[in-house]
Amino acid sequence: MPTVYDTLVEILTTRFAVPAEVINEDTALEEVLTDSLDVVEFGVVVGERYNTHLSDDELSSVTTIADVAALMNTKVAA
Repeated sequence: MPTVYDTLVEILTTRFAVPAEVINEDTALEEVLTDSLDVVEFGVVVGERYNTHLSDDELSSVTTIADVAALMNTKVAA
């Protein structure tokens, strides 16, 4: 079973055409997603994948891929 981080990388590479070699846990979302609409779409896709909702406040509180993974781990565990 893939980790949350692996799933986030898969979403970024397949849905947003981000090269896998530029993604690591410390990668900032703003480095790989070109505008705020991409960030919102990313949040929607991730939320759908885990059958949950990411609010605008939650999305604005995360900076890196690791932050998103930690948030999703918390939401999925709840």
